[in-house]
Amino acid sequence: MEKWDKLMEKRWAANLFVVFSGIVFFSLVWNLKAVMGGLHWVMQILSPLVCGLVIAYLLDPVVKFFEEKVFGKMKDASRRRILSVVAGIVLVALLFALFLLILVPSLAESFAGIIANADVYETRILEFMAMLDGLDLGFELNLDTLAEYVEKYAEEGIELLRSNAGSIINASKNIGSAVFNLGIGFIFGVYFLAGKKGMLGGLAELRGAAVRPDTLAKQNSFLARCHDILIQYIGCTLLDAVIVGVVNALVMTALRMPYTALVSVVCGVTNILPTFGPMIGGIVGAFILVLNNPIYAVWFLILTMILQTLDGYVIKPRLFGDSLGIPPVLTLAAIIIGGKLFGIGGILLSIPAAAVLMYLYTDQFLPWLKRRNS
Repeated sequence: MEKWDKLMEKRWAANLFVVFSGIVFFSLVWNLKAVMGGLHWVMQILSPLVCGLVIAYLLDPVVKFFEEKVFGKMKDASRRRILSVVAGIVLVALLFALFLLILVPSLAESFAGIIANADVYETRILEFMAMLDGLDLGFELNLDTLAEYVEKYAEEGIELLRSNAGSIINASKNIGSAVFNLGIGFIFGVYFLAGKKGMLGGLAELRGAAVRPDTLAKQNSFLARCHDILIQYIGCTLLDAVIVGVVNALVMTALRMPYTALVSVVCGVTNILPTFGPMIGGIVGAFILVLNNPIYAVWFLILTMILQTLDGYVIKPRLFGDSLGIPPVLTLAAIIIGGKLFGIGGILLSIPAAAVLMYLYTDQFLPWLKRRNS
């Protein structure tokens, strides 16, 4: 690094580096499609490894709890780590199995009820359309014409499915490949968890040899802050989704609404998506309930508005506190940009990414700018 710094002090070397960097940058931009295709190919190959790293990262707090709180008195560090990994995986597996054991029967019952009452729902929809037809609302509504349109689009939908059978098969293969990668990734995750200290120690040694001690300390501080933001965001978001889903289920049960498990799971899962998720959950839940009884859908929408208000002004502030500190405008911009670039994954990670950018701006860039101008 010292030789590199001395070389960069020379004007010709610095200019050459800038010109070379510019050529590389414009070459990448000019061939962006090919570059993205290459990155996609590399990610397909490395997907089990990346999946393993994600699993290990998410399970590490649980393993760390067992390592420090349960097996902390054990002198053999290697045995303590292995036991902690096994205990963490078993605990997560048991919780997941318990979650499925509680929800799967209720979800199956809800789906069975929807399928069994399909004819009833069709009749109610036709009755609703007939009621609209009987009202003088200033527009013409012909049920025969509507039936013709439904039949026409149904036939077009069936034909579309037939013509895209190959795409459907490929999508099924992709799902199977994703499940396979998830299984291999889980195995990698176990190995990463078991060998965490050795791998991090080797990486720290490499970084220590590559950069100066003061730079290494700054990097470690930045990475620790990013880790805290991401872990807190993931934990609080999942806990918030569970709270919303459980409260929704309790109120729906008290009001004797149908499909409580299905609608509550939809609300809890969609609540993970920032900003737009609760709206999607409310619309889907209301659509499920309106097939049974429109009054239930109205009550559910009122419940959703009240619950989301409490979530936004009471639950989320207590869970997150001021740790993220992201302005609403930046939050919305991050969600839109993340969704456009990376889809659902970009939406999920947009908030912690924006929090990291805010940290860089307030704690790194502004102090540097003040020191530079003082």
